Amino acid sequence: MKLMYLKRLGKILLLTISLILILSFFTTILYYFNLLSSQIYNILKLFISLFSLFIGSYQIGKKAEKKGILEGIKLGGILIFLFLILHSILFQENLDFKLFFYDLILLLTSAIGGMLGINQKKEKT
Repeated sequence: MKLMYLKRLGKILLLTISLILILSFFTTILYYFNLLSSQIYNILKLFISLFSLFIGSYQIGKKAEKKGILEGIKLGGILIFLFLILHSILFQENLDFKLFFYDLILLLTSAIGGMLGINQKKEKT
C-alpha cells in the first residue's frame, strides 16, 4: 500500500516538475527574443510555479482516499524543500522574507489544489 502511494507521489512530482521546466523554458525563450517585457516575465515565473503546483496538487487530491488538503500540503512541502535545496546550492544565499513569503504562497496554492481535487472526486462518485 505504501509503495503504491510513493509511486503515485513520484509520478505527480515528476508531472509538476516537468510542467515547471517546460513552461519556464518557453517563457525564457520568449523573453530571450524580447517578445516579453521583464515585468511580464517576472509575473509569468510566479504563475508558472503556482499553476504547476496547483495542477499537481489537484491530481494528487483526486487520487487521494481522504484529506486532500493534507495531500496537497505534503506535495507542496516536498517541492518547497527541493526548491530551497536547489536555491541554496545554486545561489549560496540565505533565506529572506521574500523567499519565505513566496514559499508560503506555494504551500497555500498546493493545499487549495488538493482540497479542490478531493472535492472533484466526491462529486463524480
